[in-house]
Amino acid sequence: MKKLINFCLMLLLFIVVSIFPTAEASANPAELKVGLYPYVPRIEQFETAIKTAWEKVEPDISLKFLSAKQWDGGYYIKEPLKTGADVYVFDAIFFDHFKDKGWLLAMSASEISDDSIDDFVDYAIEGVKDGNSYYAIPQLGCANILFYRKTDTKLANATNLKKINQALGQCTYTSDIPPDKRGLMLDMSGGTTNATLYLDTVHSINGKYPFPLPQDESQLNFDAVNNMRDLLGMASYENATDSQPPEKSSYQRAKWFSDGYGSALIGYTEAMSAMSQETRNNIDFKVMPLSEKDENYPAVFYADVIAVNPNTKHPNEAVKLAKIMASKETMVASIGKDDNYDYPQYLMANRDSVFEKLKDQDPLYNKMQNLIDENDPIMFKLNENSRDWLSSMKDTIKFEAREGYSCGCDRNAVEQISYNDDAPGICKKTCADYGGWNGQWTNDTPAAPKDTSVCGCNACCLLLN
Repeated sequence: MKKLINFCLMLLLFIVVSIFPTAEASANPAELKVGLYPYVPRIEQFETAIKTAWEKVEPDISLKFLSAKQWDGGYYIKEPLKTGADVYVFDAIFFDHFKDKGWLLAMSASEISDDSIDDFVDYAIEGVKDGNSYYAIPQLGCANILFYRKTDTKLANATNLKKINQALGQCTYTSDIPPDKRGLMLDMSGGTTNATLYLDTVHSINGKYPFPLPQDESQLNFDAVNNMRDLLGMASYENATDSQPPEKSSYQRAKWFSDGYGSALIGYTEAMSAMSQETRNNIDFKVMPLSEKDENYPAVFYADVIAVNPNTKHPNEAVKLAKIMASKETMVASIGKDDNYDYPQYLMANRDSVFEKLKDQDPLYNKMQNLIDENDPIMFKLNENSRDWLSSMKDTIKFEAREGYSCGCDRNAVEQISYNDDAPGICKKTCADYGGWNGQWTNDTPAAPKDTSVCGCNACCLLLN
């Protein structure tokens, strides 16, 4: 009888262990999967900094970082939990959507920071809070920034879009790259980029927040659309709509600006990582005004935030990792100078203590922090239907922003132009489907690629690409 009881007890213990194997696994995970925000100048620096900080507290738990194809920051992969990531970083424009779907683990103030919660900049920490819980931890920030040279007093004094338009002019160049210090450079190539720029522009005009989301073309704010068209006209069609400039770098326009092309550049602060030190010493920048009038509405700043998968099998460790990723020490190591680069990534931080530390590396971080203090921003977030809205409206907005583009475009000539007398015949043929020839042509770089002639045409092909 005693042997039977012992056997039954052993069998019961075996059944319990078999049914509940996750208890021990949760206490001792061998690996955590991490999805980082991939659109940064030096993603490897983030990985190294996070691994180094993590090994100090959990040396027996390894980290596996997902590739950009596995996790793209939340834009096109609809189900972040299906990636298997325990912790992931995403663009907070989708915060309400992710929260509504139950994809964000609620955390307390003590779980997201060992320091005072006030160390986070206001717009970022308020943007991830609901009640007494925090559904993500702020990591990075950004906004639409206008870069210009310190000597350009007209742009320095321009306080609204109308004045910037007057300073830069319309249709000043037609090539992919400005031929010299003229015109604007910016990226209006992608659907999501156009949709968010539209919402930023509408907010600059009327200050309404949360953003009213138009459901069809008839509901668009055409004052905002016209302002976007003005931006396109300050640049060239080729420059603003080219998703892959010749060198195929996401910071290529910043490199061109650093090389002396263009009068101004719209981008994010991290674009400065692609500029030379000499250029950084001689530029100024401010939040890009998108209204034609001087308005006093708070700016809207983007944020990339760290989330914990609510379905993770290791919630304690995942929350600990998220906190470490956002900590002052890890963030400074992630975006500041490192052993391979003697300049920071110029990514905007979401903690005052990180700004203070990075000011010692480059005084530009003082101005970057001032952008937040001076503009009193709110977090750029869409509502819980953000994905459906973007899917239905982004191409409509992109098309409307390009509709009626009045400036010309350069086109590669149908054959090499060797002599000026040959230009009329060749360029008239080249521009036959593009409004005719405007009388201009060149073989010179940067307007003309190597061993190529280009002709200036009166119109552009406004295909949605």
